[in-house]
Order: sequence, then C-alpha cells, then structure tokens
Amino acid sequence: MPWRRPVLLAGIVLCLGCGHIVRNAPNHPGAPFDFESPPCQPAGPPAGPPAKGAAVDVRYLGAAGLYLRWGDDSILLGPFFSNPSLLRVLLGRWRANGPAIERGLGGLPVSDVEAIFAGHSHYDHVGDLPAVLALAPRARVYVNRSGAHALAPYAAARTTALEDGSGQWVWLTGPGGEKRPIRFFAVPSEHAPQIDHYLWAKGPLKEDWREPWTSHRFYDLKAGETFALVVDLMSSDLQSVRYRFYYQDAANRQGIGEPPSFPDGHPYDLAVLCIASYDKAKGQPAAILKTLRPRHVLVAHYDDFMRQQDRPVRFVSLLTDAKVETYLQTICRELGCGSPSGAGPTNPVCGPSSSRWTLPLPGEWMRFPALSVNNSANQPK
Repeated sequence: MPWRRPVLLAGIVLCLGCGHIVRNAPNHPGAPFDFESPPCQPAGPPAGPPAKGAAVDVRYLGAAGLYLRWGDDSILLGPFFSNPSLLRVLLGRWRANGPAIERGLGGLPVSDVEAIFAGHSHYDHVGDLPAVLALAPRARVYVNRSGAHALAPYAAARTTALEDGSGQWVWLTGPGGEKRPIRFFAVPSEHAPQIDHYLWAKGPLKEDWREPWTSHRFYDLKAGETFALVVDLMSSDLQSVRYRFYYQDAANRQGIGEPPSFPDGHPYDLAVLCIASYDKAKGQPAAILKTLRPRHVLVAHYDDFMRQQDRPVRFVSLLTDAKVETYLQTICRELGCGSPSGAGPTNPVCGPSSSRWTLPLPGEWMRFPALSVNNSANQPK
C-alpha cells in the first residue's frame, strides 16, 4: 500500500539507534553495559591455536557477520562493513566502502577462506561480497538464488544457490574435490518484517545481473528466499560431528526455519540468532530455543549497520533496551542461566556474556569448546 513505505522510513528515522544498554551483564557485575562506552576493548584472538578438534574460534564482524576457524579450515558468514547512511540507502546507488571492508577484515587470513555464506540477499548481508570475493580467491559463495543472480557479474562460476542443495548435507571441498571437515544443511526460513507487516526490498531477483552493482540502488538487492543454516564441524576423519551450530541472519516465525532431527543425535553447541525484528516474528525466540536447545546462544545482528565504524555502537533501528532485555530473559527462561553450561567462550570477552548467551562487540574474538559427546550414532549421513 502506498502509505507503508513512508511510515516505515519515518519510523526508522525516528528510532535510529533507540538503544545501547544491556542492564545486566554477568561478566561485568554491578553495572549495566553501555555499548556506546564499553568498559573494555573487544577481545583479541585467543592465545595460540587450540588442540586439533578441541575448539572453534569465532570473530563477530558486526551485523550478522562471522569469521569461523576450525583447525586449518575457515569460513565467512554474511561479512558486511560498508554501513551506508540511511540517506544513501534511500537515494543513492550501491557503493562499497573499501577502507571499512579492509578494517573489518583486518588481521584475518581472508585468502585462505574456503566458503562464504549468506542466508538472504539484502544489501546488509551480501553488499560487500564483490569486494570480499576479490580478497578470497579460493572461496565459494553459498547464497540464495536472488543473491546468485546479483553476483553473476563477479563470481558466477564460484556461486551456488542454496535452493539447489536445500534439505541435504553439502560438504565443503578442497581444490582437488576432496571433502573438508565442514558440512552444512540449508533450512528454508523467512525474514520477519521491520514495521507492521512491511518487509523492505522483499521478493526475488529472476535474472542474472549483467552490469556492475554501482549501476544499481540498494533496494535492488532483493531479499529473495531466506534460509537458516546448520553447520557441522567434523572430526579429521570426517566420521563424527565435533561441533554443530545453527545460524540465522533473519528472525523468523514459530514453526519456520526449524531444522529436522538428524540421526546422528549431536546437540546444538551454539545457536547464532538474529535479534533484529524478533518482536515481529511470532513466538520468537522461545520457539527456536525450544527446538534447538542450544548449549549457548550468540546474539547477532543487534548493532546498527548504518553507523560508521568510528562511531559508538548502538542497537539496530527499532531495537530498544527493553526489547533486548526481554530477549535475554527469554534465553535464560528457556535454557537456564543459573549455572555454567561449559559451552560459552573460554576466553574473557568484553561484550555482555552469561552462562547461556553472549553479545560480542564488533570485532570481538571468542573461542568455543568442542565438547565431548559420547554417542555411538554420531555418524555422518
């Protein structure tokens, strides 16, 4: 309806960066955690590599972006750093911020990355991929078909549509086609609306783009179909799951985006959950927590992706302090925060963290233990 977009934009303008405080950060007892003025710097890389198969190193990149290192293998999920202003998003054409991308990826061996994932193709998830792909010549891209169409001018031969492998395990492979110890399972999902029932830039792209993205507007990067991902980090002999995590880059309604039960019986060691617009996704986050029963939750996509990197961190548009508090309380109610789970970061982190959840600062490193699971059925299928 013609009035929806003006209402949406007015709401975003009025509510930009509504919140920035977590009232109770157990790792900083006695005071609220203010993201605008954090009491410490983001945690750097953990000292020394972990014993093989003993832990996974994760760096939160901001928005829904992650860098993940498992032994000799590494992947990126939704890397985005350009953070255009609202005015540019509404009126300008796409343009990547090269210095911001360089800073965001600083210190990472991006040339070794084997795969890049995005669950949908809004600009804040795929907008920097043309630039990132130039830095990661080995990486394949796994994104929905709309994202594959958009990336055609840059990486058509290196891009796989998630729709093509949905509902089955897909293994990452090396240069010679050999399996690497990482596999994923794409779960059809959806993207919650931002205001009322309005979803910005919804719908698919149906044809390959032929011209560079600089000729397109941000709105042209349509969401397409949304997917959540289950990612397994495998033993070196590829025979058992050592670490399993669930990744969503858009909140979804109850009953959607929920993975099936897998015969191996391995639990979810981590759930990376999108907090943005969760209040527009009926039943969340309680429903996905009940389904997954994860040992730990990494709360992502909380930070304002329209802020410049040198500006203080604030919550994404329309996400208030009260909404964040409700979200964290729901995690504790569903999973229990009264005692250590043994699945949280083993290194001290600056961002608010409890026994069951962590809100890392952009750029923060976390080392998560690969817990021993004695399960004779824990075999790949």
